[in-house]
Amino acid sequence: MADIAIHPKSPAKRRRRRIDFLPYALISPIGLLLLAITVYPALEAVYLAMTNASLLRLARAKFIGFNNFIRMAGDPVFLDGLWRTLRWDLAVVSLELAIALPIALFLNLNFLGRGFVRAAVMVPYITPPAVVGLLFVFMFDGNFGVANDLLVRMGVLDSYFAWFSDAETSFWIVVSAMVWYGQPLMALILLAALQTIPAELYEAAKVDGASRWMQFWHITLPHILPSIFFLVLLRTIWMSNHIDMIFVMTTGGPGFANYTNAVYSFQLTNQFEIGYASAVAVVLAIILMAASAFYVRHLARNVLKASSS
Repeated sequence: MADIAIHPKSPAKRRRRRIDFLPYALISPIGLLLLAITVYPALEAVYLAMTNASLLRLARAKFIGFNNFIRMAGDPVFLDGLWRTLRWDLAVVSLELAIALPIALFLNLNFLGRGFVRAAVMVPYITPPAVVGLLFVFMFDGNFGVANDLLVRMGVLDSYFAWFSDAETSFWIVVSAMVWYGQPLMALILLAALQTIPAELYEAAKVDGASRWMQFWHITLPHILPSIFFLVLLRTIWMSNHIDMIFVMTTGGPGFANYTNAVYSFQLTNQFEIGYASAVAVVLAIILMAASAFYVRHLARNVLKASSS
């Protein structure tokens, strides 16, 4: 019997292979939605940042190039706002993590009523931030706040104190309100990370005589460290763009004491300076993107590689 030659498909036939457009058609609506709510607003913000747009003359806005960015280089409110934004991020994120980690460790234990406690812990986070801010404003009101009443009764203060008239105390009250509001989310994500740790590791550690602290340091912490770094990145980005609680509690005051760059951009919008407000927002976004890229690169090279090895 003669050998039958089997010829592979020619490149031309391979090139004529039908393309299945159904997957692209199915994802096209969400793709168009993402373009509409992310890409277009971002491009529009960049364009407005290079104009002198104002709500009073929006239709007559003129292209002015990089003048708004040059103005920022000499704007003390913006430059000081960079430090205020960094201080706000460090204070809120570090305190949230310091509180959320013990809560997550506690919620990971087996005890009666654990399901109810886990649900109750989320109460601050499901409360609107503006409501949380108003609660803290009433608590620390200089005239009838419960904080002044308790401190005067205990002899800590001689008379009522105007908490929101002082730059430092107003800052830390806003930080406290934000930490009380935000730490449940961080605790919940850390709890989810804790539940992925195999129980066999702890059993083996107990057999070897490892203490609770050694179990935490050598088993728990290495396993949840990627989640911690991820949470720190997300919360830093969110806090850098956070406006509502700062504005509700202090409107950025006293003076410019609580003017983060996000609050400054919002206040400029209230003053109808759309072009300059967009420039401030664009610069803040560029700083966050650059810092995030460096952070993620460091995380992938060091933390994730070490945890996977």
